[in-house]
Amino acid sequence: MRVFAQISNYLQLFIRWVELYTGRFILALLLISCSVIMVWEPGWIVSAIDALRIPYAIFLVAFVMFFFLRSNYALATAGGIALLIIAPGIWPYFKTANETPAQRKQEKKAVVEADLTILHFNVKENNKKIQTVAEAALSSGATIVSLQELRPASFRIVDSLMRNKYPYRYSELDYPGFGMALYSQIPLADTQTIAQEYFPLLSASVRAQGQTVHLLAGTTSTPTNDKDFKQQAAEFAFMAQQVQALEGPVVLMGDMNAVPWSEHMQALLEKTQLLDSRKDLSATYPAQSPMQIPIDYILHSKQIRCVQFTTVGGTSSNHLGLMGYYRIPPTR
Repeated sequence: MRVFAQISNYLQLFIRWVELYTGRFILALLLISCSVIMVWEPGWIVSAIDALRIPYAIFLVAFVMFFFLRSNYALATAGGIALLIIAPGIWPYFKTANETPAQRKQEKKAVVEADLTILHFNVKENNKKIQTVAEAALSSGATIVSLQELRPASFRIVDSLMRNKYPYRYSELDYPGFGMALYSQIPLADTQTIAQEYFPLLSASVRAQGQTVHLLAGTTSTPTNDKDFKQQAAEFAFMAQQVQALEGPVVLMGDMNAVPWSEHMQALLEKTQLLDSRKDLSATYPAQSPMQIPIDYILHSKQIRCVQFTTVGGTSSNHLGLMGYYRIPPTR
């Protein structure tokens, strides 16, 4: 109890200092500066912090409400300005989806009409209960399943469960930390691993509605330092080059280790003109946390229409899966 009393006293002292003119000025400048730096993203440290833009936005909302109710309009205004600076990057993911949510369709027992369904999962590299991911994939009924962070041992377990329902498979396990596999209920063609030094991309194609749909799967490095941040930038540039070299419908899926409003993701979307399948936030990591960030993706070209997009949980992975339902326009 004494500890809580001391914390309460310190908090009251801090609030009193904040409400002084100097305190208000310093705190207001700090909040606005933090928001500007987040949007600017000068370097890997700020880029990593910017992944937490949503928790920061929640803090700012509480900050504005608290000081508004205390009639401290200067600080409430400063918090509002800081919130407005970072809002454009995250606001689109909180808008109501144009399509009926999958859960509501299930409640109505309606069937989502799609020409192609795709499930993506980062399985967690050291997952000791990897079979739960394979079971989720099997129960999804997806046409295509993308699995990442596989190891030879975990791949053998997954493969033994998946092959009965998914007779077509292409995998790449020779790059440590980048083990991947594509499973399909329909024939996979043009399968190959496209690599830039240590960084591999799985490439394949399927036929849907008389068209060849190109599939790319990759997972980027985690930017925990400046070197990894630059490596990730090179990986995003490589993925963009591969997408631009393809003609016709394209799907790029994977754990990109970057939030949608990040510098690298925005550059990828701008260069390739790919669209994010997300209808809302659809955060995926960490799966067991109440506060999650969206770092997994199924991106698609403009020739393809995503009619439904949901997260998939209930597994031992530290990532939620992503399930997309896609319509492919028939060839004329």
